[in-house]
Amino acid sequence: MNCLDYRRQLGADPRRETPEMQEHRRGCSGCAAHQARSLGFELALKRSLQVAVPDGLAERILLAQTTGERSARTRRRRRWGWLAAAAVLVAALGIGVQQLQLFAPLPRQLVVHLQHEPEALLTHTPLSVAEIERGFALRGVKLVAPPPAGVSYVQPCPVGMIGSVHMVMPEDEGPVTVFFLPAHRERRGDYVDQGMHVRAVPMAAGTLALVAADTRHFDALEAGWRNSLEGTPATAAGAP
Repeated sequence: MNCLDYRRQLGADPRRETPEMQEHRRGCSGCAAHQARSLGFELALKRSLQVAVPDGLAERILLAQTTGERSARTRRRRRWGWLAAAAVLVAALGIGVQQLQLFAPLPRQLVVHLQHEPEALLTHTPLSVAEIERGFALRGVKLVAPPPAGVSYVQPCPVGMIGSVHMVMPEDEGPVTVFFLPAHRERRGDYVDQGMHVRAVPMAAGTLALVAADTRHFDALEAGWRNSLEGTPATAAGAP
């Protein structure tokens, strides 16, 4: 089970986990944090719905029906109608914003994804080559050369509707988040979104994206990952 499957099943019922989901969560800090947030939201929603019914409500309703307070009932219906319409509008806007986010430019989607998984930036222990290769294999990608040293986090995560290998590489100036999006070709470019620098580079059969507050390691990391994905260190270093 990968992160996308886990989160889809968790969204259907945050309080129920299959044995496969439990096994995935125990080995995935990102999904464990996502489950904690989902359960917290469910608890807050449950508490908000536990509103006591006022005393005598039934009697007052019956009295209103029997005394012919037609005008009062009409006003209440109008008021609740407006509230219901407003609720529907808010829900529609919320869904619309989420749908629009799925079609936002790639740099925006990458930055938003980081905001949803801040715990990934807290890892600092380097992973083994085998662990990194396993993360790529879950996306159907085989590295042709060893990955650059220093990867402390790797997960097959969805970025919007695009599958990715999500990695973190701690640096003295701050962590650099690396995404490889197989089968997705993005035009090369450097962007700034919400104070974060994003570099998108077409590479191998997909796109490599680097995200960080500081760009000083971007050139070296781009060259290193090109060697890992394409096996062309001369080209990665900038040779013709």
